[in-house]
Amino acid sequence: MIRRIVPLILASMAAAGTPPPEEGIRLTTDRTVDTRSLEAIVRDVIRLSGAKTNDEKAIAIHTWLHQAIFHNAYPVEKAPQSVGPLKVINVYGWGLCGGQHTVLKALFETAGWTVRYRGWDGHTTIEVQYDGRWHYFDVFLKCYYWTKDRKTIAGQDDINADASIVLDAVKDGRVPADHYLCCGDEARGVVDGCKTSKPLPVSRHQDGWASVTGRDQGYNSVLNLPAGATLRLEWKGEDGKAAVKGKAAHSCGNKDFRADKTLGPVLEHYGPRNHSNGRLTYAPDFSRKGDRAGIVLAGSDAKGGKLAASAGQGSALFKLPLPYVYVTGTLEAAFEGGDGKLSVSVDGGKTWESAAGDVSALVAQKYEVWIKAEFPGALAKLRFEAVVEHNRSALPYLLPGKNAVTVAAGKLPEGAALAVTCAYQEATAPDPSKRSRWDGQGVSYGEPKTATLAPGTKTLEVGGNTPPRMLHLEIAVR
Repeated sequence: MIRRIVPLILASMAAAGTPPPEEGIRLTTDRTVDTRSLEAIVRDVIRLSGAKTNDEKAIAIHTWLHQAIFHNAYPVEKAPQSVGPLKVINVYGWGLCGGQHTVLKALFETAGWTVRYRGWDGHTTIEVQYDGRWHYFDVFLKCYYWTKDRKTIAGQDDINADASIVLDAVKDGRVPADHYLCCGDEARGVVDGCKTSKPLPVSRHQDGWASVTGRDQGYNSVLNLPAGATLRLEWKGEDGKAAVKGKAAHSCGNKDFRADKTLGPVLEHYGPRNHSNGRLTYAPDFSRKGDRAGIVLAGSDAKGGKLAASAGQGSALFKLPLPYVYVTGTLEAAFEGGDGKLSVSVDGGKTWESAAGDVSALVAQKYEVWIKAEFPGALAKLRFEAVVEHNRSALPYLLPGKNAVTVAAGKLPEGAALAVTCAYQEATAPDPSKRSRWDGQGVSYGEPKTATLAPGTKTLEVGGNTPPRMLHLEIAVR
């Protein structure tokens, strides 16, 4: 059995819980999961699965999370920031056993159930209680087991009382059909691990494990962009452009989806799982009222397409919060009528540091970047470009056939408009009914297609006989 040694220290941290999503820029489809909140995830997972019983609902949540995150180190951020379930899902997309199971715990609790951790020697698991008993789901090892009478999902005490629940499970067809132990662990290791299991008390919602908190703290999953900003989210990752350790790659290669006929066709286009990147460009046109709407001016006014000081010294404040983590950044400005100064704050304006050019050291692994320009004459131009990290498996994607895609603009500045484009390539694979392996072999792609989307719902019909290769999702406020 593959063991990931982590400290079995339960971190109880105060958390505010998951607030309902506020208005913001949003793109969803009728065939994928909205990941802006735990409540939305549970709602959509159950809806899309058609689950009726509690066992079916728990399986659907477990299976979706298997598809959304992969094995890698714990994602760690410096205090006062923390990594909670939504941040794991939307930003990083990876973690170790205790962290992955904290995310699963949060989803199960959101579904209305009680959860407890069970620590093994070298592994951290959870059990969920519904229908009057405990059930064992392991999203890290990729397993769960129906009882021998097939009436419900077994708990670890059931396995300790009868090891054949696990050892005979494949032969009896009582394991996940698509992804059982798909990263190389063995049934005997599950049995041996359960023997060392120590149940902890019923968990509180705020209880987490290692670096992952039970609920997100100070993290906003809602996207809002000022006019003049464009965010392009790619389905690929660039080497060295991960917020933690420079690169976040699945330690098990593509084992987890190579034999999974549900997950495999969606992810095989991109190679082994890794981090994904996006690019933010912010270059407001000061001659446009909409572009100026989100700028906080002091001692300055808009004149002739510039921001001009009105009393000998003016300033302009630009706020760029994102639900995705900043990795790098470059900042440029053009001043007229005297030397200007640029400063950056990553703590909501509490502290400032003078910076221009490459500001990566300041913005790396932050979510809210504020820029302040001070000038005795005028600010003619400002441009900020950044690379961000996100989890492509949490983005909405297209599937063959009809996709009802809904775009919501939230509250845009007066005179601004939202422009959304989705780029993809239709894919054709060998006879799907005869495929036993999903690693891109034999898949052919059409020419890139771009769909332009405005606020509202639009139906996109996608050809091919397997999910398309997604290229990017671009969101611009102009």
